[in-house]
Amino acid sequence: MNISQIGVVRDARRRAGWGSRAVIGAAAVLAIAFFAASAVPYLMLRPEALALYLSRREWLLVHVASGAVALLIGPVQLWLGLSRRATHVHRWLGLTYVTSVAIGSVAAFYLATHTDLGWGFGMGISGLGLAWIVTTGLAVAAIRRGLIEQHQEWMIRSYVVTFAFVTFRALWSALQAAGIGTRQEQLAASSWFCWALPLLITEAVLQGRRIFDAR
Repeated sequence: MNISQIGVVRDARRRAGWGSRAVIGAAAVLAIAFFAASAVPYLMLRPEALALYLSRREWLLVHVASGAVALLIGPVQLWLGLSRRATHVHRWLGLTYVTSVAIGSVAAFYLATHTDLGWGFGMGISGLGLAWIVTTGLAVAAIRRGLIEQHQEWMIRSYVVTFAFVTFRALWSALQAAGIGTRQEQLAASSWFCWALPLLITEAVLQGRRIFDAR
């Protein structure tokens, strides 16, 4: 590789860095907006928000609270990892994030197996919980072995699954507004597409970047 080619690669990586920061910033704004609009009513124990989950209210609150922690910490963690700053803070926030995912996943599995909203919805939430554990677990395994790049990529995948809190609400609202399907069909479709489609897009971006950078 000659000097001009090295310069092109450096410029491409610099642009990718700014692009990543823009995406992280947008995710942070959306996460805060979602927390204020959708999570707070549950955490404030508003009856209209908890109406469908009265018999499982405690599990729902655990799921929402732990998921909200992971959702809000995620952008900070991604930014600290990208900038390689405040490693001590990054480590402790990472432990908090992983703990929140573990607790939220257990609650998600319980809610999925005790739902009145149809087996399709339950299976979608179970898949989300499994993807949450796998992506986060591999991120932890990578960093424990000093594999920084793999750790960063698996943390991105993990946060994409965490962000399903937001995409689920957006997809369900869109299906409701369009009048597509019954309520159970809307919930089932949203519970799958909220994490599977974003994860597929993320994987295409991560692997596509490797393919084109190799050139």
